[in-house]
Amino acid sequence: MRSILCYLLFAIGGTVTYVCAEEKEQIGSDTLENILFVDDFDAKCIVPDTAIWKLCTYANNAWSQYFRGVDGYENVKVEEGYLKLRACKDNGTYKNGGVFSKIGFPCGTRLEVKARLTKLVRGGFPAIWQMPIGAPEWPRGGEIDLMEWVQGSPKQIFQTVHTFYINGENGSAGVTNKEADKNFDVTKDHVYAVQRTEKELIFYVDGKETWKYENQHLDKEKLQYPFCEYPFNIILNFSLGGELNGMMTWPGEIHDEDLPGEMWVDWVRVVLLDNNKINE
Repeated sequence: MRSILCYLLFAIGGTVTYVCAEEKEQIGSDTLENILFVDDFDAKCIVPDTAIWKLCTYANNAWSQYFRGVDGYENVKVEEGYLKLRACKDNGTYKNGGVFSKIGFPCGTRLEVKARLTKLVRGGFPAIWQMPIGAPEWPRGGEIDLMEWVQGSPKQIFQTVHTFYINGENGSAGVTNKEADKNFDVTKDHVYAVQRTEKELIFYVDGKETWKYENQHLDKEKLQYPFCEYPFNIILNFSLGGELNGMMTWPGEIHDEDLPGEMWVDWVRVVLLDNNKINE
C-alpha cells in the first residue's frame, strides 16, 4: 500500500474515530466511503501514530505480565512498511511488545489485519484481538480474538469468543472454531478478519469464512451477545507465556533458544458494512 491520509470523521461513544485511506484509490473491493480506518504503517516515524495507538502495559495475567520493565517503544517499531512487535529476553528479563488502539469501532463493521510471525517461538503468545471500551469487568463486555497462536498447536491458530455467558465468573476458556485448519503456517502473510453485526460474529482467514458465533437473543442479563453494546478497540501484541503466580499458562513454557520473536503487521483496516449508517 501507499502512504495514507487520515482525517477526523466522527466520535463514537466519546471515542475519537479517524478515517485513513489511500488518496484517490479504492482499497481492495471496498470504496473509500466504506473505510472507517486504515493504517498501513508506511509513515516515516519509527513508532506507530501516537494519536491512534498506545503501548500495552503490565497486568497480572498471562498475556501482559511481561510488559513490566519494557522501556517505551523498545519492542515496538515501524520499519519497512510494517509494525513490528517483538518478544525477547533482555538481561534475564522477559519482555513483550504490543499496542492497542485508542479508537473504538461500532457494531456493523469488519476488522481486517494482515500479519505474520517471523518464526515460531515456543512459549510465545502472539495475538490480534478486540476488547470493548467502557464495558464492565471482563468478560461481561465480551472479547473477540481474531488470531492467537500457542506452541501446543503449532500448525493452528485460534479464533475465539469470550462472554460472561460462556466463561462465567472465573472461567478463561472461550468458544473457538472446532474445524480450524490443522496445517496452518502462521509465518506466512495472512489476513485475519471478523465481521461484527447484531446478528453474529463471522470470522475469516484470507477472505474465507472459518466460523461464526450467533446472537441467540437471550435475556440481556445473560450477557450472551454483548458485541453491539460498546465500541471495540484493536489490540496487537507478541507476548510470552510461561508461569504466572506459580502455575503454567496456556502458551506454555518459554524456550529461550527461540527468542527473540516478532509479529509483523502489514496493515489494519476497519470497513463499514453495507446497510449500516453512522450518525454523524
